[in-house]
Amino acid sequence: MFTTVFTVLIASLAIGFAVSIIIFVPLTLYIIPYCLWLGVQNTKGKYRHLQDGNCFRMARNATRLYGSWICHKAPVF
Repeated sequence: MFTTVFTVLIASLAIGFAVSIIIFVPLTLYIIPYCLWLGVQNTKGKYRHLQDGNCFRMARNATRLYGSWICHKAPVF
């Protein structure tokens, strides 16, 4: 009984760890250029309203920024 519960607990922790690595490592690598760009823009006094936000909102804004870079347009957030 104890061995089964312990095995299920370890397996669920391992699965949770793997899923978090699979989701958040690529997401972090995707957001890093956006964060660097935002830091440079904040030192210039632009886009102050974008400083606070969760990880998924930053990913959405990063997608908009990368699209504006590709199309050579000003970013709209």
